[in-house]
Amino acid sequence: MTNYYYLASDQKLGSGNASLGFIDTDAWLIPGFDYPVQREIINGVEKGWELRELLQYIRNHTAPYDVCTVQIANLLNSNRVELKIQKKSNLLLHEIVDPKQLLLQEGHLLTVNKVPITK
Repeated sequence: MTNYYYLASDQKLGSGNASLGFIDTDAWLIPGFDYPVQREIINGVEKGWELRELLQYIRNHTAPYDVCTVQIANLLNSNRVELKIQKKSNLLLHEIVDPKQLLLQEGHLLTVNKVPITK
């Protein structure tokens, strides 16, 4: 049994810079996600540098779009246990001030929305 970070988006996710060990996956829908999962990170994301890289990846991914959604979940992957979302939360991308906000407990799904900032 291994913890994975699963990533989904309403836009096609790029491959990143390989520092996080993304695995391409055929798009599939995990119950609780709004979009098909496109990337996996084996052993999750726990260290500070991994969280910074993940935040940078999300910022790079959303940069070309005025509105974009990325969903991230930390789930236990086992052939004996069904993948299950236990808690959901939302953040606006421009409100993320610390990469540690992307550190998720097992079973947690975080939806990050990029929206136009109005002044």
